[in-house]
Amino acid sequence: MLAVSAAMIGAALAMDAFAVSFVCGSSDRTKRLRCAVITAAVFGIFQMVMPILGWSVGKVGSRAIEGFDHIIAFGILVFLGIKMIIDSFGDIVSRTSTAFDFRSLTVMALATSIDALTVGIVLPSAVGAESFGSLITAVSIIGGVTFLLCLVGYQLGRRISTLKPKAAQIIGGAVLILLGVKSLITG
Repeated sequence: MLAVSAAMIGAALAMDAFAVSFVCGSSDRTKRLRCAVITAAVFGIFQMVMPILGWSVGKVGSRAIEGFDHIIAFGILVFLGIKMIIDSFGDIVSRTSTAFDFRSLTVMALATSIDALTVGIVLPSAVGAESFGSLITAVSIIGGVTFLLCLVGYQLGRRISTLKPKAAQIIGGAVLILLGVKSLITG
């Protein structure tokens, strides 16, 4: 039961990360598998770490972030989306080979995993992750599902995209803004 529930939660949590990975892949002009693996790994790691933090907060008895997690995600995603759109009007030649540097990727992973922090608070009741061992099993499954979905999303973005880098960045920025607005509305 723990594995199935954790996999379902992982798939649900990974949808925003999948969308961002798709955008990253559509902006990648190098077509290197390494970029896809790094992107998927960063998202997967954040989807693993954040529930552990949430579980720890839940064990202490505080629901400190639960009331405003969607506002934090909104702010980060909208900021990154606007930045990405503004950056698209700069000199594309002088940029790195992908539209996202590691720091931006890390911030996007943080923004898309804030909901995983709050899920960590309810993991004991949602999947039976009462002990630290069962928590590690659950978050490993969540991280693995996220990794796989993000890898697929990145590869789909690479293969489907026929966009020029500037257009891909503008669309990617718009997607991030929409994900932020979605987070705020559904919060």
